[in-house]
Amino acid sequence: MRPIRLLLDGFGCYREPAEADFSDVDFFALTGPTGSGKSTVIDGLCFALYGTVPRWGKENVIAQALAPAANACKVALVFEASGQRYGVVRELTRSPRGQVGTREARIERLDPTVPASAPLADLLAASVEKLAEGPDQVKARVQDVLGLTYEHFTQSVLLPQGRFAEFLHAKAADRQDLLVQLLAFGVYTAIGQRARERARLASERGRIAQSAREELTDATAEVEEIAAARVMALDEVGKAVTARLASLDLLRAQAERAAQQVSDARRETAMLAAVHAPAEVADLAGRIANAAQNLAERKARAESADRAEMATQQSRSGLGDKSALQLARAAYGQRRDLKARLAAQQQALTVAQERERSAQTELDAAEAMFNNSRDELAHAERSQAAVALAHDLLVGDDCPVCLRPLSELPSHPAAASLAEAKAAVGKANGRLAEARAAIQNAAKTAAAAGNGVEVASADLASLVASLDAAPAEADVDSSLAQIDVADQALAQAQHAARAARGQVLAAENERASLADEEKRAWTVLGQVRDSVLALGAPGLAGEDLAADWAMLSAWTQQQYTERAKRLLELDAAAADVRRHVTEAVAMLAALLAEHGIEGVTDLTRAEAALAAARAHAANRLAAVRDNRAKAARLDEQIGTHKEAEQVASMLGNLLRATAFERWLCGEALDSLVAEASGVLLELSGGQYKLGRDQRNELIVIDYADAGATRPVHTLSGGETFQASLALALALSRQVTELSAGQREMNSMFLDEGFGTLDPVTLEVVGSTLERLAADSDRMIGIVTHVSDLAARAGTRFVVSRSGATSTLRKESS
Repeated sequence: MRPIRLLLDGFGCYREPAEADFSDVDFFALTGPTGSGKSTVIDGLCFALYGTVPRWGKENVIAQALAPAANACKVALVFEASGQRYGVVRELTRSPRGQVGTREARIERLDPTVPASAPLADLLAASVEKLAEGPDQVKARVQDVLGLTYEHFTQSVLLPQGRFAEFLHAKAADRQDLLVQLLAFGVYTAIGQRARERARLASERGRIAQSAREELTDATAEVEEIAAARVMALDEVGKAVTARLASLDLLRAQAERAAQQVSDARRETAMLAAVHAPAEVADLAGRIANAAQNLAERKARAESADRAEMATQQSRSGLGDKSALQLARAAYGQRRDLKARLAAQQQALTVAQERERSAQTELDAAEAMFNNSRDELAHAERSQAAVALAHDLLVGDDCPVCLRPLSELPSHPAAASLAEAKAAVGKANGRLAEARAAIQNAAKTAAAAGNGVEVASADLASLVASLDAAPAEADVDSSLAQIDVADQALAQAQHAARAARGQVLAAENERASLADEEKRAWTVLGQVRDSVLALGAPGLAGEDLAADWAMLSAWTQQQYTERAKRLLELDAAAADVRRHVTEAVAMLAALLAEHGIEGVTDLTRAEAALAAARAHAANRLAAVRDNRAKAARLDEQIGTHKEAEQVASMLGNLLRATAFERWLCGEALDSLVAEASGVLLELSGGQYKLGRDQRNELIVIDYADAGATRPVHTLSGGETFQASLALALALSRQVTELSAGQREMNSMFLDEGFGTLDPVTLEVVGSTLERLAADSDRMIGIVTHVSDLAARAGTRFVVSRSGATSTLRKESS
C-alpha cells in the first residue's frame, strides 16, 4: 500500500481541512512541536483504512476521531496497491445528544490514468467501480485489497507509538501468525485444505461411479444379442402386418361402400314414402280461381272510369286557366275600390288645405297682438323707471341721465299699470303658441292627405295598365261560369274513377289474402319436390297447384317400388363383405398376440402399437449398448478417481502437519533475522545481533559480553528501539520476495522516539532509512522532532498549531 493523498477535516486536532500530498514522496518526516498533531496524521491514514486508531485502545471508540468542538469530520485517502488505485472516504457526525456515528463510509476503485498531482476531488471523482459501503464492509474490503488485518497492519506497515516493539516481543505463535499473513503462507494451508477436499471429492466420485457400475447388470454381450434378435423379429412382423392391413383396408372400404349403398337406398325409399299431396290443395285452388276472375272484372270497370276522367279533364283544360280569370275579376274590383279611395283622399286634401290657410291667418293675428302687447310693456317699464329716478332727486344734484346739475325737479304724468301690461304680453304669447301649434297640425294633415292622393293615383294607374291586355269584365264573368260547370263534371268523373280503383284494390287484397296461403302451398310442394330432386324428380309447370301435385305423386310411387326391390339385394351383399372383414381382423390380432403385442382392440393402431414395440425393443438394444459403453467409462473413472484420491490425500496429509508451517515461518524468520542482525550491528556499533532459539523465540547476541545470548526483553529502551527498527526494515524489504510476490509492503510509517538515540546511532538510522527509500520503490515516513533526522528526509510535513486547529505545510529539500 502506497498513499497518494490524505485529507483530514475535523479529525482530531485538525479542525480545519488539512491535506497531505504524498504523490511525489519517497522519504518524508512529520515534524513539529510536541502535541502539534504529528501522530494524528498517521492516525488519520489508519482510520481511513480500518476505521480505528491504535492509540484509542478499542476499535469501536470512534468518538475520539472528532475534534472536541466539531460536529462532523471527514477523512479521505487515495492510495495504490498491487497496481490499482483506490479511494477511501469516511465521515462522522455528532448528534444533538452528543452521540457520534458514521454518516458515510465507502471504498472505490479509481482511474489510475488521472495524474497523481491532480486535485483530491478530481482523483476521488474518477471512480471506476464501487467496492463497498458501510464501516465494516469498507474495513473488510481493505483487508482483502491489502492482504493485512488491522492488527497485522499496525505491526508491519504502521508502527505507532507504544507498539513499535510488538513484533520483537511477540510470542512465537503470534509472530508466526503475522508471518503467515504477511508472507501469504496461508496459501499452503489453503492448498492442504483444497487437497483434502479433492481427496474427499475423488473418494465420493469413485464411490458414486462404483455404485453406478454395479447397477448396470445388463451390460453384457448376451443381453445385447437377445435385444438385437427381438428388434429383427419385430421388423419381419412389421412387414407382414403392413401387408395384411393393406388387404384389410380394401375389405373395409368395400364394406363401407356396401353399407353406404344400403343406407342410401333406405334413405331414398323413406324420402319417396314421405311424398303425398296435402288434403287442402283442391279447395285452395278453387278459391284462387274465383278471386282472380273477380279482380279481372273490377280492373275492366276501373279502366273505363279512368278513360271518362281523362275525357272530362281534356274538356276542362280547353277552357283556360281559372286562376288568371279570377285575378282579372279581382283587379276590376280593385279598380273600382281605388277610384272611390282616390275621390275620398282628394276631398280630405281640400279640407286640410283650407284648415291650413285658416290657421295661418290666426297665426298672423296672434303675432301682431303679441308685438303690440310687448311694445306697451316696454313703454310702461320706461315710465315707471323715470318716476322712480325723479322721486329721489334734489335741485342741484347731477341728473343721472345727462349728468348736469338740476335747476328744477322733473315732472312726469302718472305711469300706466306695469302689471296689466305684463298680463297682456302673457295672454298674447299663449295665443301665439296655440296658433303656431294649429298651423303645424294643419300642415301635417295636408301633407298626409296629399301623400294619400299620390299613392292612390299611382296604384290606380298601375292597375289600369295591368288591365289593358285583360278581357272585358263581362267576358271574364262568362268564362268563370263555364269553368265552374266543367270543374263539377271533372270532380264527378274523378270520384267515379277513385271508386273503381278502390274496388280493384279490394279485389287485389282479396287475391293477396290467398297469395300467402298459395305461396306456402307452393313452398311445401317445392320443398317436397326438392327432397327427392337428387333422385330425379320431374320439373314443375308452376301454374296449376293440383296438377303439379298429381304429377309428382305418380312419379314418387313408381320410384318407391323400384328402389324397395334394390334395397333387398344390397343388404345381402353388405352382410357378405362384413363377414370377410371380421375374419381378416381376427387373423391380424392373432399375429400380433403371437409376438407379444396384445390388447390392440383398434387395429387402425396396429402399426402404431407395432412401431411402439419396435421402438421399445430398439431403445432396449440402444440402452444395453449404451450401458456397456457407460460401464467401460465407469471402470476407467473408478481407476482415475482412486488414483486422484491417493495423490490428493497424500498432499493433504503432508500439508496438514503444523511442522510444515512452522518450518516455513522459521525459514522466513531466519532470513529476516539475518538481515535485521546486519542492520542492528551497524546501529549498535557492532555490539548486538539477533537470533532465534529452537522455539522460534527471538534472542539477542551481545558481543560486548563474549557473544552471550539473552532474551530481547532484557534490552534497554534505546536498544529495543534499535532491534525493533532493524526487524521492521528487514521485514519491509523482504516481504515481497518471501511471499513470492503475493504481498507488497512498499510503505512504512515509524512513529517512535528517535530522540533516545545517540548522535552516532541517529546517523546510522538516518543513512539506513535513506538507503532503504532510495534502493527500492518504497515510501518511508517517520514522526520525529529530531531536526537532524528530519533534515535527512527529502520531504518534510511541518505540523503546527494555529489557534484551535493544527496545520500542515509541505517542505522539500
